[in-house]
Amino acid sequence: MRAGFGIFDVLPLPYEFGLNTAATAPFQIIGADKTATLGSGIDNNISFVPSRVRNRFVQQDPKRAMVLNWNFNIQKEITKSWTAFVGYVGSRSTHLSVAADDINLVQPTLTSAGYLFPINGTRLNPNAGGSAGIRPVLFDGASSYHALQAQIKKVMSHGFQGQLSYTFGKCRDTSSAPVTGDTYVNSIAVPLLMIKQYRVGACDFDIRHTTVGTFIWDVPAPDSNLAFVSYLTKGWELGTIFNASSGSPFTPTLGAGGDPLGTGFNGDFSMDFPTLVPGCDPIHGGVNYLNVNCFALPVATPAIAGQCVSFIGNGTKANPQFPGTCANLLGNAGRNSLYGPALTTLDFSVFKNNRITRISESFNVQFRAEFFNILNHPNFAAPNFLNDANNSIFDEVGNRLANTGVLASTATPSRQIQFGVKLMW
Repeated sequence: MRAGFGIFDVLPLPYEFGLNTAATAPFQIIGADKTATLGSGIDNNISFVPSRVRNRFVQQDPKRAMVLNWNFNIQKEITKSWTAFVGYVGSRSTHLSVAADDINLVQPTLTSAGYLFPINGTRLNPNAGGSAGIRPVLFDGASSYHALQAQIKKVMSHGFQGQLSYTFGKCRDTSSAPVTGDTYVNSIAVPLLMIKQYRVGACDFDIRHTTVGTFIWDVPAPDSNLAFVSYLTKGWELGTIFNASSGSPFTPTLGAGGDPLGTGFNGDFSMDFPTLVPGCDPIHGGVNYLNVNCFALPVATPAIAGQCVSFIGNGTKANPQFPGTCANLLGNAGRNSLYGPALTTLDFSVFKNNRITRISESFNVQFRAEFFNILNHPNFAAPNFLNDANNSIFDEVGNRLANTGVLASTATPSRQIQFGVKLMW
C-alpha cells in the first residue's frame, strides 16, 4: 500500500507571456506592402490606425498559483511473475494562468433565461483594441482531476512479458489555454473570460477512458544440429502495443466566424452556444457525427422578450425569418459538453536477433520490421474548427450550416511500415 500528498508552486514562466506580447504593438503591426524590402525598417506605406492595433493586458496582482496532488494505491503479487495494481489519483489547481485572443468584449448580464448581451453594448474599454482585440493573461484558472488506475503486469518468464493498463479519469477546468486562446484544436479562442461559470467544462485534453496493452514474446525454437535451420528458427521476437481510448471533448457553437451575441469581436472562432433540445441525443455517430436536429436557436422568454434581437435568417434585418428567437442570448450547450469518436490503434513489430559470438558474447545484429496502425484503422478527429471540420450548428444570422458535425479529418496517421537494422555490442 502506498499513498502520497504534495503541494507545489506553479511559477509564471516566460513562455506564458512571450508569444502574445510579441504579437502586439509595438513589436508587431500587421499590414501589406508589395514594394517593401527586407530590413528597410519602418514602412510608412502601411497605415497606422490606433483602433486596429492589437493590445496586451497582463494581470498585475496575481495570487499564488499552486497544485495539490494526492494518490493512494494497492499493489498485490499474484504469482512470482504476475502483479496487479489499483489506485486513485487526484489533483486540484488554483490561480493558474489563462490566455485568450481577446478580452475587450461587451459583457452580458445574468437573467432567468441565461446570459443576455445588451443591444448595442459597449466593450470593456471602448478606446482600445478595436477589431484586433486585447490579448490578456489572467491568473484565475482552476482545474481538478480524479482518476481510477488499474494494471496487471507480467515480468519476463518463459520468454513472455506484458502488461495491461486502464485509466478512468475526469478532468474539469475553467481554461486549458495558458499561452494563446487556441492552445488546443478544441479550445475556444475567445472565451468570455469575465464569466467564470461560462468557462467551466471538461479540460480540452480530457480523455475519460484509456486502455493500453503491451507484450513481448521471445518465440521458442526447436533445437537443431543444422546451422542453417538453427539460424532461421532462432532469435525471433514479436511485440505489440494496443491503445484504445474514448474521444476528446468539443464544443457545439453558434455563429461560425460571426458575432450574433454582439460582443464586438469578429474573428474565425465563435464563443456562442446553441441550445440543446431536451431529451435528444446529439451524438448521431458515423461520419455524420452530430445529430443537428438536437440543437436549436436560443428562444426569447417573456421576461427578456423586449431585450432580444431576433435572428434574421436571410440577412435582411427588416425581414426576420426566426421570430421569437434571441440572437443576443447565450445558449446552454456549454463548453466541451460533447465528446468525439473513440481512438483505437494496434502497433506490431517483428525482430530477428542474430548473435555473433565470434565477435563478442553481446554482439547482436537485429533486423527489425515495425508496423504502426497495422490494421489501418481510421481514427477520426472530433469536429472542431481547427480540424478542418465545422462545429458551428448555425451561422451568425441563424441559418443552419451544411456539413456541421461531419468528421473531416483523422487523429492518427494511416498504416506506417518501417524496416531497420540495429547493431548492439
